[in-house]
Amino acid sequence: MLPLKDDNPTWRRPYVTYGIIALNILAFLYELGLGHQLQRFIYYYGVIPIEFTHPSLIRVSPIFPFNIFTSMFLHGGFMHIAGNMLYLWIFGDNVEDAMGRF
Repeated sequence: MLPLKDDNPTWRRPYVTYGIIALNILAFLYELGLGHQLQRFIYYYGVIPIEFTHPSLIRVSPIFPFNIFTSMFLHGGFMHIAGNMLYLWIFGDNVEDAMGRF
């Protein structure tokens, strides 16, 4: 069952949520355009968990530890981003309303 809406009213427009959705879609479109360089892009900007648990055992990403944030914008396919953005669209406004924009 997929949610289409929630019953919690919000008091203001969720501009930050809209911005995060837009950034995710732009990052995904960029991923689609990379072609054969996609794997290197994922290794550079994605998170390999062992880098955080045992950084001395593996070559750490050049942007470590910032890749914990850049990895939030990477998606593995159309259904992955569609599902994530659907839930962000439905529930993000309530989180932004409760916690504030920053």
